[in-house]
Amino acid sequence: MIPGAATIRVSLTDPSRAWPHPRAAIRDEGGKALEVSRTTATVAARWILRVWPEADWTRPHTFDIQRATLTCSDLVATGRSR
Repeated sequence: MIPGAATIRVSLTDPSRAWPHPRAAIRDEGGKALEVSRTTATVAARWILRVWPEADWTRPHTFDIQRATLTCSDLVATGRSR
């Protein structure tokens, strides 16, 4: 999908928009942000949103490309479970 990408963080809270809009932050295995076009990021975010419609999209989620898993991003960042 995106060469060199390891994770895609998806949310509906694009800071440049006043309404919900798909947003994706793509990172490599080292955690470095990859530069992709706005179109590529939006398509990746929409694909993930459509694959997991049952996820609580009021919170950001991270898609791990190698494991094909989706995790709530605040759980990944803090290491806590709820």
